[in-house]
Amino acid sequence: MPTMRVGAGRTPAGQGWVNYGRGIYLDVDTSSANFAGTPIYTCSVGGNGTQWGLVGTGAVYTPTATGFRVYVQWRDNTDLAPAHAQQYGFHVNWIGVDNP
Repeated sequence: MPTMRVGAGRTPAGQGWVNYGRGIYLDVDTSSANFAGTPIYTCSVGGNGTQWGLVGTGAVYTPTATGFRVYVQWRDNTDLAPAHAQQYGFHVNWIGVDNP
């Protein structure tokens, strides 16, 4: 019987965020976990402040064995830029559970 694989990590603070519409997104690389299939991911956005006003912080998009994408924006729908994510060190904490 295959053994369940669990992996976890954190993206570099403030790096890699990209503009989209009024928000930003980040592609999260989980290849270091060596998942055999597409795991079940859980994530959160951390930082040095203001992340409490974000929506989308736990939503995983396009999951694969090597990563996923997270889209976030402000609750009040005002513009959010990558520069803000960099200034406040936004990063994604993630855990993946693979059950091949």
